Amino acid sequence: MKVLVTGASGFLGRSVVRAAFAAGHDVLALVRPAANVDDLAWPGGVRIIRGDLRQVGDWAKQLNDIDAVIHLAAAPSGDLPTQLSGTVVATENLLGKLRMESLARFVHVSSFSVYDYSAVGAGGTLTEATPLDPKPERRDAYTITKILQERLVGDACRKAGTHLVVIRPGAIVGPGKDWGFGRVLKLGRWDVIFSPRATFPLTYVDHCAAAIVNALSAPVPTESVFNVVDDQLPTYGQFHRLGRRVGAADVGSALHVPWFVVSLIGGTVSLINRLLFAGRAKVPEFLDRTRQRVRWQPMSYSNRAAKEQLDWSPAVPLSEAVERTARSSRRELPN
Repeated sequence: MKVLVTGASGFLGRSVVRAAFAAGHDVLALVRPAANVDDLAWPGGVRIIRGDLRQVGDWAKQLNDIDAVIHLAAAPSGDLPTQLSGTVVATENLLGKLRMESLARFVHVSSFSVYDYSAVGAGGTLTEATPLDPKPERRDAYTITKILQERLVGDACRKAGTHLVVIRPGAIVGPGKDWGFGRVLKLGRWDVIFSPRATFPLTYVDHCAAAIVNALSAPVPTESVFNVVDDQLPTYGQFHRLGRRVGAADVGSALHVPWFVVSLIGGTVSLINRLLFAGRAKVPEFLDRTRQRVRWQPMSYSNRAAKEQLDWSPAVPLSEAVERTARSSRRELPN
């Protein structure tokens, strides 16, 4: 198939392009105008389109005869206007220029961020049946815009009769993205680790890319949703110890803060915020009760649907995935 990959030069996009090409697809990689693609190690047959989805431009004229789309493009950070532009407006522009009725499949890559973690509860299991957060404004700009983006894609595919598959990855790790190996704060030589016994829902970047590419041809119903996490999921404490063991850059000694203490801190801050500031004060993520639940509440994560229906399974052991991630961070250390 002739597959358009948006956000192709991003952390996940780089791996998706390689995986799609290796699977025999004709890959068109849409990258930002200023993106440096010289070091991406893409196969020579990958065709590059330069363009900024936030603005309709020449990129829109190069989308003829596309068979399928893998939509990765989104703004991962910034304030709400920045993320609305990079995620929602960009998606609107893309959908408006594609010949949606002619697409064999649209694979949209979302995030665990869209889920309502209060519906899971401590000790519960997050699955594809978990509802979306009904009040994303309590969370952050990323949650708001990813939910809006999913809605846009769903509406457009439904209207055009386009076969849609939604992939929701957990925390994607790999060379260049290590999530601080579970660290919340750094205090001198100490790394503060919240909820060290809670599961860290990681997926290695190449594993996630493989699931996304498999979704292009898997015999699944339209509007199917798949959560992607690896089989071997460490706790936050274990993830940090693994990073320290393999010599990852800037990983110090661990200072553990149990979940009940994290939750107590969040509840206290929430009460003070409500009493003194009518709930309007902006607090850091690690002090915000709602966002604490998303990151550090002890729960389980299922990848059963992806394994059974996408013919997918993680190939790289956790220890090797951590070693590859740490190797990258060691290379980034100054001489």
